[in-house]
This record gives sequence, structure tokens and C-alpha cells, in this order.
Amino acid sequence: MKPIRVLDLDLINSVTRIAPEKIYELETLIFNYDPSIIFTNDKEFSFRVDTEKKEVKLPTVALEYLWCACYAFYVFYQEYFALNQEDRNPLDIYSSDRSQKAISLYNWGIGQLSQNPSIEWPSDLPMPTKYLTHTDEDVQVANELYLCSVSWIIHHELAHIYCGHKNMPVNDEESRAEESEADFFATNLILEGVADESILLKRGLGVVIAALVITTQDILAGEFKETTHPKSFKRLYKVLDSHFQDPDHLVYAFSVVICHLNMAAGGMYIKGNGSETWKENLETCLVQFSRLTKL
Repeated sequence: MKPIRVLDLDLINSVTRIAPEKIYELETLIFNYDPSIIFTNDKEFSFRVDTEKKEVKLPTVALEYLWCACYAFYVFYQEYFALNQEDRNPLDIYSSDRSQKAISLYNWGIGQLSQNPSIEWPSDLPMPTKYLTHTDEDVQVANELYLCSVSWIIHHELAHIYCGHKNMPVNDEESRAEESEADFFATNLILEGVADESILLKRGLGVVIAALVITTQDILAGEFKETTHPKSFKRLYKVLDSHFQDPDHLVYAFSVVICHLNMAAGGMYIKGNGSETWKENLETCLVQFSRLTKL
């Protein structure tokens, strides 16, 4: 059994558990529309929905990559700030064994999206584990972030059903509008009205990672296309801007760090200003991304 499969039941349960304060609304939607979740062997990071059959399709390789990203991004963020506090180059995070494992895992996850046939999960790298010991903190955090991220993705796909979207939009413009509507629905469902900062942070990081994994793929590819979906960096910014008013909130810092590290890996020049807030720093990144945009 693939390691990612140990979290499948938690994944399905996360659809309602992600926002227990809205359990009645969530259960009512599920009861009224009766959607199903199907795990597929498709390649690429391509979650999708058949609105006529009410089926949300989750490729196994995409789930594997998402978990790897959750693990790696968390480790990268921690290592980045540890180096920064030591007055060392925070972009040189790959010197520790912990970071080396994270980057190896991240690269394996990316490779899974196109590898055919898929490669077995390397036994010497971190992996999803159901029953953890006190030494598995990074895996535990990755599990939690993964379930938050995948819950947002599922609710995004379910929103296409709830909002009456067709399988084949009239044109790309209509498709982008529907994608934005689904983003808005899923984000509000998970983040709106959350008063507890620790809960908001956990859910927020999960949602942000779901957006970041698309943005970082575009960074590494060196271009941001806009066809059936809005530009990935615009989706990332909208998620943050709509629910996090503090410009130095940790979710902005997290997003900037992950963008910077992937920009460095992609050979992009990184503009920085120590006087900027983390939100302003992210906006500086987005200006750079906009110059790589292709229609």
C-alpha cells in the first residue's frame, strides 16, 4: 500500500472536520448534493470535478506531491528563520540533514507528477505515518497541513457542483470566473469567522500551501500562464488578502519564504527591502511574477 493511503480516511473526514463550527452547513450541502470522492491514477497536479456525476477526482501522485510540499515547506520555513537568526544567508538552507531530506522529498514529489510508471516512496525519506512517536514532529505537522490543504482543494471542487458550474464552460473567461468563485467559496467556508488565532493560522497555512504548490510549479517553470484558471500568484494573493489583515502575519512570511526559495532554485533575481512588511514583500514578488506571465 502506498504510504499516502494511510491518510485517506482522515482526508475524507476532513471535508466536514475542517470547520466543525460549520458542521451543519457542511453536512447539509453533502446531504443535498451527495458528491463522491474518487482516487485516480492520473498524472500531473490535476484535481478536478465532474459536476454532472458529482465526482471529485484526486490523483494519487498529486496527493503525494501535496504531502511532500507540506513537509518540505514547513521545514524550509523553519530552517530559513533559524539561519536568519544566526546572521547566515537564509537562502542557504540546504546544509542541514533535515533540509537535505526535505529537498530530496520535494524533488521526488515533483517527479511523481510526470513519472510513468510511478516510483515507490523512498524508504529513507519522510513519509505519511498514521501512528507517530514523539520524534516525528515534522511528519505530524505535515499530516495536519496536508489535511487542511486537501480539504480546501476538495471544497474548491465541490463548490463547482454547489454553484451549478458546467463541465465545459463557454470559454476561458467564464472558466476563470468559475474558478475564482470556487476559490472564494472554499476559502470563506474554511476561514471566515474564525476568531481563534491558532486555528486560523493552521487552516490558513493549509489553504496557502494549496495555492503555493501551483505558484511554485510556475516559478520553477519560469512562466505564469492564464487560460482556464486565473494566474496562480493572483489566486495566492486573494486567499491571503481576503482573510489576513495584519501585513506581517505569519502566513505572509511563510508565503514569501517559500516563493523566495523557489525563485532562487529557478534562477530568479530576488528583490528585497528590509523595511517592507511581509505582505509588501510578497507584493514585490508578485510584480516580478507578472513579468513572466504568458497568455
